[in-house]
Amino acid sequence: MIYWGSKGDISFYYDGKFIVSQPLTENKTVKYYFDEAEELLLDGLKSGESLINLKKRFTRFIKRFCKDSKYWRDLDLKTQWDRDVIFYTGLMLIKLKVIDPDSPTEGIFISPPKRGIKTLARRR
Repeated sequence: MIYWGSKGDISFYYDGKFIVSQPLTENKTVKYYFDEAEELLLDGLKSGESLINLKKRFTRFIKRFCKDSKYWRDLDLKTQWDRDVIFYTGLMLIKLKVIDPDSPTEGIFISPPKRGIKTLARRR
């Protein structure tokens, strides 16, 4: 499910599948999400984990999560916590340069705010 904010949304894709999206608002901008991911990554490094170990662990986590799902509708993200964990893991993989953010099958997609559809009756 796509979660729209007043400024649009940011979506994460992996292995050609839509995984999760987060809303963009005045306070939660793209920079906010990347700063949060960087802070989480630094917390992992400060706790004594090596960079190579973090890369392997995050990649295994995303692959294991996406392994059994053929379509994005099969992904079971019911709570905000589930969506946040997957989303920030994806952003940390982008920060670690494991995933190219502009790849056609993996990365992020930032979409503008949803606009209302004008009907022909309204235009007249």
